[in-house]
Amino acid sequence: MALTLSSPLIIRNEMIELRRRMLGVSQKVLADRVNMSQGTLSKIEQGLKTVTQEQAEKFSEALSCPISFFTMSERLYGGPISAVPMYRKKASVGIKVLDRLIAEINVRIAHVRKLLQFIEFQPEFDLPSYDPDDYDGDAAEIAKNTRKSWYMPSGPVKNIVEVLERAGCLVIDCDMDDTGLSGVSYNLPGLPPMIFINKNQPLDRYRFTLAHELGHLIMHKAPNPDMEAQADTFAAEFLMPSRDISPYLRDMSIEKAASLKPFWRASMASIIFRAKTLGFLNQGQNEYIWRQMSSRGYRINEPVQLSRDGENPTLLAEIFEHVKQELEYDNDEISQVFSLNFDEIQKLYLINKSNTLRLVK
Repeated sequence: MALTLSSPLIIRNEMIELRRRMLGVSQKVLADRVNMSQGTLSKIEQGLKTVTQEQAEKFSEALSCPISFFTMSERLYGGPISAVPMYRKKASVGIKVLDRLIAEINVRIAHVRKLLQFIEFQPEFDLPSYDPDDYDGDAAEIAKNTRKSWYMPSGPVKNIVEVLERAGCLVIDCDMDDTGLSGVSYNLPGLPPMIFINKNQPLDRYRFTLAHELGHLIMHKAPNPDMEAQADTFAAEFLMPSRDISPYLRDMSIEKAASLKPFWRASMASIIFRAKTLGFLNQGQNEYIWRQMSSRGYRINEPVQLSRDGENPTLLAEIFEHVKQELEYDNDEISQVFSLNFDEIQKLYLINKSNTLRLVK
């Protein structure tokens, strides 16, 4: 059912385009659905034509959302600071696919802003900010300082999601399989740092992606040509500190990498790469191990799979639960607040219970 609004109806034309892109619907297909020419729809999306009540209702039905979605006053954002590798992929995955993801992220950002109105969120730790230039580009040293500032114990990071959420980062699971991306991050004024991550990737890759995006959030306020390499270096040191992992890397082999994977909760590939980076493999040994990895198919599918062991985002789900259970919002009211049908909200956020959120009521 479309939400009937009092006159005058104030439609943000760009929100029609945003919803269309979020659903991966072409301009021509939407024009056909609402019985107008593509030229008219183009002029509406460009703000050259106003939207009537009747047209708004048709858009609402065609795009499966309340009319209130088109009236949302949120600022819209482009790709993240680390977007260069993202847009290099356009040739292989297509502009429409990446535009769909950016549109979905914009909607999720709007929802985060609304959710935070219901609580006072007080992270246990602050997210530090370091300029790599102050460290001669040494991202590993920045990772060490980050671990120290959060009083993290030595050894592997057992649950990086929990670490990030304690520091006020929102980890938001998304379906990015069609994009070929692992994750992206945003640090916007007035909002907590956010990492949007592909929920479907193997856990070892999921964890490394979170550490990589954390590196961007901490180190990169503006793009630089070395930022991806710096984020990778940060992630490796954050998850596998050189001082702690070095004793495990002697006499490296495929079998040893497989045995270390569950303990360090890192991929065999990243453990082998760590051994080479820290000087425990010479060039010949490294090439031999990678030939073995390839011949056994381990570069595509490693033999040891990690278990989740509770390593799932909880903050957004807990806020939703607070809204539903303690503030007594029903599904229809939640739908009105977030300007989407409740079934879609459930699908986006997999609402469940948790006891980890720190709320001040």
